[in-house]
Amino acid sequence: MADPRSNRRRTILILLVLASITFITLDTRGGDKGIGGRIRNTARDAFAPVQSGVDDLLSPIGDWWDGVTRAGDIKDENRRLRRELQAARGRDHAARAALKENAALKQTANLPFALGIPAVDAQIILGSPGNFESTVGLNKGTDDGVGIDMAVVSGDGLIGRVSQVSRRRSTVLLLSDRDSGVSVRDAQTGALGVMNGSPDAPQQTLDAQDAKPVMKRGDVLVTVGSEAGPFPPDVPVGRIVSVTSRPGDLSARVVVALYADGNRTEFVRVLKFPTP
Repeated sequence: MADPRSNRRRTILILLVLASITFITLDTRGGDKGIGGRIRNTARDAFAPVQSGVDDLLSPIGDWWDGVTRAGDIKDENRRLRRELQAARGRDHAARAALKENAALKQTANLPFALGIPAVDAQIILGSPGNFESTVGLNKGTDDGVGIDMAVVSGDGLIGRVSQVSRRRSTVLLLSDRDSGVSVRDAQTGALGVMNGSPDAPQQTLDAQDAKPVMKRGDVLVTVGSEAGPFPPDVPVGRIVSVTSRPGDLSARVVVALYADGNRTEFVRVLKFPTP
């Protein structure tokens, strides 16, 4: 005789299967409007707050875990970006230096004075050793054709003359040295004078050879030049900044600002003067 409980379980199972098929059929035909759709939507609405709360709870944890797992990659990326930035800055500095050097070379190569005089282009590699001596060192010597007493100029004007020379190096005595001296002419009035150096002074003093103060502020001074001297004629020397004359003075006191500064110049030209 069959067990009544077994028959009851089979009956319930059959009813559940039939009910499932019915719900699936109705849900397929009715979409969200069907009974199954309404039941599904009701269940989704009921569980939505719970799901949102779980997402809000787990989201910071996920972000933290993502940060932990990617921390090494971020550090590597930062290091790479820093290296690229440093390399870019280095290229920028090198480009700026190259442009500055190129401009200085062009200025020295295209001198508006001392035209037709053979010359040696050189670079200043040593600055003035102290306040009591005004000299600079060049990277050219007798092997390059540099000789004693040759004039040295930059794109701005006269710097000095060669005082010492070896095969590959030479020393330039600047116009501001106390042992230096150059005869100059006022380009506007033709008045003559001799400018002697003063190493510890920002400006130089000119001894005018004329009794009257015919020189005036703003006048340009150029070299007198002679075949017997180291300097060719008409090389710019400086500009007069003041002219004073007191009663009893034999000549006016003339203060000159030099055009060229050997301590702030990098490229120069050594003039082979007088020309053989």
